[in-house]
Amino acid sequence: MATKKSRLNVTLNDLEREKLEKLAEESGLSLSRTIAQLIRKAKLKPNDKEC
Repeated sequence: MATKKSRLNVTLNDLEREKLEKLAEESGLSLSRTIAQLIRKAKLKPNDKEC
């Protein structure tokens, strides 16, 4: 059974784009694979606000 792939659109300013391209170049990955790696390694801060 095939897994469903999702598409994500991201808007970056010039500085963010430069940093992403530099990370991708250094790692040898495509931009999309670099973003996926960043998402997987992301650490979330706990939200102190009560709902």
